Amino acid sequence: MKKICAVVAALFVAAAGLQAQIFCWNLENYFDPADDPVTADEAFTPGGEHHWTKRKYEAKRNLIAKTIIASAERFDGRMPAIVGLCEVENAKVLKALVEDSPLAAKRYRSVHRESPDPRGIDVALLFDPERVRLLDFEFITIKEFATREILYAKVALPDTLHVFVNHWPSKYSGAKASEARRQAVCTALLHKMDSLHCSDSAAAVLLMGDFNATPNEPSVMRLTTEGGLKNITPKKGGTIRFKGKWEMIDQMLASPAAAQKIGPAEIFKPAFLLEDDKSFMGEKPRRTNVGPRYNAGASDHLPIIADIY
Repeated sequence: MKKICAVVAALFVAAAGLQAQIFCWNLENYFDPADDPVTADEAFTPGGEHHWTKRKYEAKRNLIAKTIIASAERFDGRMPAIVGLCEVENAKVLKALVEDSPLAAKRYRSVHRESPDPRGIDVALLFDPERVRLLDFEFITIKEFATREILYAKVALPDTLHVFVNHWPSKYSGAKASEARRQAVCTALLHKMDSLHCSDSAAAVLLMGDFNATPNEPSVMRLTTEGGLKNITPKKGGTIRFKGKWEMIDQMLASPAAAQKIGPAEIFKPAFLLEDDKSFMGEKPRRTNVGPRYNAGASDHLPIIADIY
């Protein structure tokens, strides 16, 4: 019976014209234990607050790989063709993920560069070269202040898709106080999208990443009102949990041309990414560190995934 179900599922996928899969995740401080004198990464060193060692770093690396590999079960056995990542410290940790972890057999290639972020956390893109051709890429710097860049990649799989990986400024200083920063990043993103649509009004555009704002907050809403995008993120649930409340700050948004082929997005939440929320009941993402205590989890965010047809 299982074999029959598998054959039926494969035939359904083929009939639907499934081309690829997209995976996006904030890795929450994917740092190596070495001290970078240029960035504020001291907490993630052996003598720092988190007592960050090679053993802990490699355990986190392998858990990230396990999660990406596990998502293939949702995609009928296919690994994601495109993987957007947030909070990657440097090229070294990215190289270790694609070459030295269980992910190595998948032969992903990467797009990354060091950003001006004071903590040294960047965005990155992984892609499967057997299914995806990288046509062009660019890193969009926010001129007003030092923060993560926006990664733009033009890919073919086989149709052209314009992908933007985002990690917008957090609400650490307060939602209102930090809103201007997210608005500045949004403006830079809309400017780039405008230039794309000037040359191709039907361009297929996909935005993904951690926006540090929910779909109903002003900065993200500009992407739908001014940018003409459709938010294909799940309507219920969330990717992070704060004081017992789930929030959807990790999202995917698509242009009309892309929305016809992508999604809807889903939250990927295998049991090994979760733990009991003892303070507020229910479950929450299992973090790597809770304050100074090592918690052996992957991230305080859950990934989001989507199909491309």
